[in-house]
Amino acid sequence: MKKIVLSQDKIEPEKLEEIKKTFLEGGIVALPTETVYGLGVLASCRMAVERLYKVKRRDCNKPFSLCVANKKEGISLFSLLPPYGFRLIEKFWPGPLTLVFYSRNGDKKIGVRVPYHKTLSKILEELKEPINLCSANISGKKVATTSYEVEKIFSEDIDLLVEAEPPRYNKASTVVDLTFYPFKILREGVIPQKEIIETFIRKRILFVCTGNTCRSPLAQVLLKKYLSQIVSFFEKRYEILSCGIVAPEGASLSEEIKKILKEYEDLNTEHFARRINKEILVSSDLIFAMERRHKEFIINLEPLLEPRIFLLGKFLPQEQEIPDPIGKPFEFHLKVYNLIKEAILELREWL
Repeated sequence: MKKIVLSQDKIEPEKLEEIKKTFLEGGIVALPTETVYGLGVLASCRMAVERLYKVKRRDCNKPFSLCVANKKEGISLFSLLPPYGFRLIEKFWPGPLTLVFYSRNGDKKIGVRVPYHKTLSKILEELKEPINLCSANISGKKVATTSYEVEKIFSEDIDLLVEAEPPRYNKASTVVDLTFYPFKILREGVIPQKEIIETFIRKRILFVCTGNTCRSPLAQVLLKKYLSQIVSFFEKRYEILSCGIVAPEGASLSEEIKKILKEYEDLNTEHFARRINKEILVSSDLIFAMERRHKEFIINLEPLLEPRIFLLGKFLPQEQEIPDPIGKPFEFHLKVYNLIKEAILELREWL
């Protein structure tokens, strides 16, 4: 076994290249993560994976987790996650959370983690492909949290020991299986069960219009106001957002909507327009569009979201689209406000 000592401030290119070479040649590398020390092999190298099972004395029916460099790469390995899965990723990746869900083609379950340990992240960026990563221990035995402990256990069995910034937590990652409804915590590690449950409980509701300066922020503000009147611990149970399909990023509410909210709802609201993106869509439990074209736009972005998308006008006595008031007289804005408020009060009861 060879040892490489890395500076915490700067990773020397020649040492990084040697680590990469060891992985590519099918070697087993011991390296620190933010949780504990781990043993890693290139996931695409079958011989290395088989060897890792032998070194760990691990049941071959228990697959290793995949470790990747960033959120985007991690998400790409899964089928479409449930919305709270994306919110867990928002909150805890990169970090000590391993998510289990169906693979991209749906034929098996996989575990994926995106670490925030500086050295490990840099190595993953260089490799440009996933590694299988497991804790540095013999299965069922104490996990190594220092390079010294790794050396004692595996000196004859691994190819390279990387000594760098030590693990921060000295505790394993939390493992959450999203193939169970709503989820199953397979291992409570650094992230406590309470925080996982809180992320699931807090439902995300999204309103969508064109520019995110009139209709969708108005609906957002009104639902927050009226739902909070009847729901205990509202902030812990709901997150209400809005966006626009061609929104000018950072734009404020239209003057007409500001005036209506002040005069009719006694609200002074600060708002910054947000353009629609796939991340906010897939992480939302319910999506309410103002017009059919908004709904179609979302479905074109991600067809599997269709069951979550509704026209807000569905909650009016006679279903209709909510018209765009931009460029229209104040009286027209008032008409749109009344339509949205009526729909929101009905939606409140439905929720």
